[in-house]
Parts: sequence; C-alpha cells; structure tokens
Amino acid sequence: MAFGGGGRGGGRGGRSGGRGGGSGGRGNPGAQPRLQLCRNFASGNCTRGDKCSFAHVVKMHAVTEASDKNPDAKSNYNRGYGGQNTKTKDKHKVTSVSVWETNGQIKLFTGSHDGKWRLWNAAPAANGSVTLTQEFEHFVGGPVDTVHIAAHYFFVGFEASPIECPDAKAGMVHSWNLNAAQDPPMELWMSPMAKYAGSGRIRSLWTTADGSVFSGGSDGIIRQWAFNPTGGPNGTPGFSLVKSMSGHLGAVTGLALVGTMLWSGGMDGTLRLWNVESGDQVHLIPAVKKDAANSPPGHHSGPVTGLLPFEAPNNQGSFVISSSLDDSVKVWNATNGECVASESHGQGVTSIALTADPKGNPLLLCGLFYGDIMIRGTISNPPLVLLLKLSHQYVGVGHELGPVNDIQSGPGNTFYAVADDGKLTVWQITGDFGL
Repeated sequence: MAFGGGGRGGGRGGRSGGRGGGSGGRGNPGAQPRLQLCRNFASGNCTRGDKCSFAHVVKMHAVTEASDKNPDAKSNYNRGYGGQNTKTKDKHKVTSVSVWETNGQIKLFTGSHDGKWRLWNAAPAANGSVTLTQEFEHFVGGPVDTVHIAAHYFFVGFEASPIECPDAKAGMVHSWNLNAAQDPPMELWMSPMAKYAGSGRIRSLWTTADGSVFSGGSDGIIRQWAFNPTGGPNGTPGFSLVKSMSGHLGAVTGLALVGTMLWSGGMDGTLRLWNVESGDQVHLIPAVKKDAANSPPGHHSGPVTGLLPFEAPNNQGSFVISSSLDDSVKVWNATNGECVASESHGQGVTSIALTADPKGNPLLLCGLFYGDIMIRGTISNPPLVLLLKLSHQYVGVGHELGPVNDIQSGPGNTFYAVADDGKLTVWQITGDFGL
C-alpha cells in the first residue's frame, strides 16, 4: 500500500483540554498585529471599498455546529476578563478537522468528543461564500481525538473498549479506503491478542508516502505501523506494529518526519528526535520550568501542542515549527535542532498550520487557547512577524470559545478551524499582507 504523498495530509493529532491539555492562560500579548481586519469585510461585504481604513484580507465564509449537545456542559469564564461575557460550552468539543480534495470538490472530515466523525461538503455559493452541508456521520464508540487524510485513506483515532476488555478503555485507530467506503475499516492492532493501537488515547498521527503510519499515544509511546494484507479481523487487511519508541513522560501530541528523522513533542514539554530506521532517540530538547523572566528561548516551558515541517522557499533550509501552551511558537533548524526564532502570543498556542497568501508567500496560522487565530509571516522580516489577529471579540466572527483544537489549510488560500465551542469555521485569505 502507498499513500501517494507523505506528511500529515489533511488532518492532525487530537487533543484533550485544548490540544495539549492543562491551562494556557493569558500572558503578555506581545507585539500588535501589522493589520487590523475590517469586521464588515470579514463577515460579508464592506461598502467603503478602497476607502476603508481597515484591512480587507480575510473572510469567514461559513460556520456550522459540528458536534452534539453536551449534557454535562458547564459555564465557561475563559473568554472575558473577570467573568464578563460568560459563555457556555453546550456542545461537545470538536477536536480535529481534515481536508479531502476529491473530483474537484472540497470535503471536510471532523471528529469530536461526542464519539462521531462527520463528513461535510464545502460547496461554493453564488455569492462567493461557502455552503457547508453534512453528508454523513458515524459513531465509533468513544471520543474522537484525531482525524487524518492520506491520499484516499481516512484515519480516525478514538477511545473505546476492546472486545477482550469490555470494562477498560484503549486507543483505537481505524482507517477507511475512501475509494471503497462501503468496506469495513482497517484497524491498527498491537497484536491479534491486543486489538487496539495503544493503552492510551491516540493523540497524533503521521503517514508516509510508502504507507507507514506513526501514532503518538497518551501513554507516551510512539508506534510505527506497516500495512499487512491479512493483519485485520478474520484475515482482512490491516496494519501491524513494527516498532515502539518510548521516552516521553505523557501524551505525544505532535509528530513530524523530516528525512529519516522523526520529531516528536509531548505534554512533558520536550522535543525528541528519533532515527526511524533504528527507532533510537538521537536528540533531546529538554523542557524548562516556566519562568516568564528567565525561561531560555531555546526550550519550551509548557506542553507542546503541535509540530510542522517547513521547507523555506529558494532552498533556504529545512525547519520544524512547534507550538506550546507556554504561549510560544518556535522555529528549529531541522538539521541540528537549533532554535532560530521564537514568538509569544499572550495565550497558549493550541494548533498550527501552514498556508499562503494569494502571492504564494508562506504564512503560519496559530490557533489559540481563547478561540483567537493569529496569522504570521514565516520568512518575513522580522521572522514570524504578526500580521493579523482574528478574534470574535473584535471582528464579530470566529470562535467565541477556545481552545482552537485544530486548524488546517485547503486549496485557494482557504483554511478550516474547529474548537471547544463545537463549531467548524471556513476562512479564506483574500488580500495582500504587504510581504
């Protein structure tokens, strides 16, 4: 089996409590964005056109409820200061989103803690916006933490009870061939007598072009899997365990493969590099104790929430970008592990993705703990310059409640976000950031 293209595809690892768990409280908000978004343009049309003094660079095309009502919903105070603007998280959190381009259409998969994954059609509307229509939903038996697309294979990581241990919980991964969606899903089994993918929930997934799968679990273990034509139930196709890599103290929340080196990040705040040939850990970037005054920039001081490989244009180098509940994103030289850039956001960074402006300049999307989204430059001067902040509080659209658990880019400068408020939002970058 081959997936056709390596990498994360259109999905990422799931998260609990805002990607990395725990708290990502507000700190120093750092630099102000270069542009201020026009709220009329963001939500529809601005009648002032070129005379408007605010930026016409991003539109929110659609928003929809993407999970069921949560009967255990509680009031939430994390959006306003001192308890103002109290909202209720009355929906189950949506943990992940994945983009599937098929036959000229854009389809979206979402996963949520109501135990369901859903398929959406993101169809262009006559007014230039997007109409979201749910086409299908499937209950897998427990909270979904990650959805992931690799070519025409759809992976879902969720928690459920194994058949052999009905009173226990384990991490499961099922994979559907979207070209034969009527067929039962393939499964990732540790062995025929351990029919699950890990003793803890599956928090991150990575696939390679040759059909390998890497999973990161809440048990702190990274596992590599290979397609097995007879490795599933009753000799059906499935995936068999190749090797396990242990070292993280807590959930593995991010994976990124660069060449033969697998980067991992976890709830323990560390970044670890692994030789995928041998499974040996070859480098450690330790965490440091959180201290706003003295924390060195070359280390995280909170849970790592995501990893992204980044190839700078014009052969300017290979890098890995990390995000953390310590409020920062950091850029690392993928060759030697040196931290080359770091920026703070004033709140925990719970998800990251790469996109581009209409000119093709690469941009970094940062989903934040309180529901905001920041857009940064990448090879900008200075690096990671803050270009724009999308905040429901100021522009009237977006996620009222965070964390933004996942964010993914799509074709035509679109991107898609999901959050603890149970919503799926559709955005498009339409203008020039002056890069």
